[in-house]
Amino acid sequence: MELYILDSLLRRERVVDRFESLIWTERYADVGEFELVVHSTPENRTMFVSGVQLAMNRSYRVMTVETIESKTDSEGRALLTVKGVSLEAILDQRVVKKTMSSITTEPKWTLTGKPADVARQMFDHVCRSGNLNIGDKIPFLMPGTIFPEHSIPEPFDSITWDQEPDSLLSAVKKICEMYDLGFRLVRNFDASQLYFDIYTGSDRTSSQNTLNPVIFSPELDNLQNTTELTTIEESKNVAYVFSSQGFVIVYGDMVDPEVEGFERRVMMVNADDLENNADGTAPTAAQITAYLTQRGREELNQKRSWSAFDGELNQNSAYKYEIDYFLGDLVDMRNVDGVVNKMRVTEQIFVCDREGERAYPTLAIKLFVTPGSWMSWNNNRVWADFGLTEYWADQE
Repeated sequence: MELYILDSLLRRERVVDRFESLIWTERYADVGEFELVVHSTPENRTMFVSGVQLAMNRSYRVMTVETIESKTDSEGRALLTVKGVSLEAILDQRVVKKTMSSITTEPKWTLTGKPADVARQMFDHVCRSGNLNIGDKIPFLMPGTIFPEHSIPEPFDSITWDQEPDSLLSAVKKICEMYDLGFRLVRNFDASQLYFDIYTGSDRTSSQNTLNPVIFSPELDNLQNTTELTTIEESKNVAYVFSSQGFVIVYGDMVDPEVEGFERRVMMVNADDLENNADGTAPTAAQITAYLTQRGREELNQKRSWSAFDGELNQNSAYKYEIDYFLGDLVDMRNVDGVVNKMRVTEQIFVCDREGERAYPTLAIKLFVTPGSWMSWNNNRVWADFGLTEYWADQE
C-alpha cells in the first residue's frame, strides 16, 4: 500500500514510505476518512499539516488532513496521529440555494426531475457554475466520468424536491439515502482532473448473467473474521400521510398492501407543508396525491429494515476492489447458515500496520432471501458445487 502527498495540482509530490499504521475508508453515500500514525519527527511534523491532500495507490479518492495529534505511546515512542476526510467533505463547505435572495423571498428551491438528476443539478448549480458565488466553484472539475457504465438503473420516476437552504452535503446525502444512490468526487491520477458522480453501482449477484458474479462467503474462503448484524428496530412498512388537503396510505417497496397484524409497522407522516404552484394556483387533486405519496415513500425509505455484514477479505481472494467490484455494486453474501442475501457494497476499508495489509468491505442488505423461497437456490444446491459460472436465473 503506497501513500502519497499531493501538490497543489493534485499530482503526486512525495511518497510516504514509513508509517506505523494507516486506515483508509471509502464510502458509497457518505464522506470517507483516514487515520495515519507516523513517528513524530521534524520532517513529518513539517510534512503533515492541516490542508495537505493525500492519495493512495489503490484508490481514486483524495483525503485532506484535518487533525494532527502528537503523543507518546506506552513504549515511549513519540508519534503523530494524522486524521482527515475524503474530498467529498468539501460539499459540507458549500450552501445549497437557488439564489442569494432572502429566505423570506425564497424560502425553498423547488426542483423537478429524476432523483439523481436533482442531486446533479444542485451540485452543478453551486460547484460547477458558481451561481451563488464564483468562489464556490471546485477546481479541476471535468464533465463525465472515468468509471464504466453501471448496470443498475437510476430511479426513473420524476419527483418534486423542495430544498430549504442547507449544506450541499446534507442535501445530496438525503437524496442519495432515500433513493439508494451514491456520490463520489474522484481524482484522475496525476492529470489534475476531478470527476463528480451520482451513481448506482452494478448488479454482480448470481441472479444476473451479464457480469461475473461476486460471491462473498466464509465457505468459499474469501472472507474471514466476519460480523453480521440484522435489525428491524426502527423499520416501518406502511406510512399514513396526513395533510389539511388530503390523506394517503403508502406501502414500502415489495410490501403487500394487505399486510396486517404483527407484520404491519405503521408510521405517521405530517405533510401539511404543501404549497401553491409556482403560478400561485392551488394544487390539483392529482398533484396533492402525488406529493403526499412521494412524502410517504421518502419517509419509509429512511425506516427500512437493515442488515450489515463486515468481513476481512482474504488476501488470496479472486475478487479485487475496483476491478471485480466497486462501491455501490450489488453482490451476493452467503453466511454460514446457507442464507444468501443481495448486499450493496457501502464501504471499503484498507488497513496497513504491523500485521500487514488487509481490506474490509462493508455490505448492507438490499434484498433478504429466505432459504427455500422462490428467490433462493434449490434446496439441494450448494454454491461451491458450481464455481463462478452459474446463476440463479439458470436454475430449474
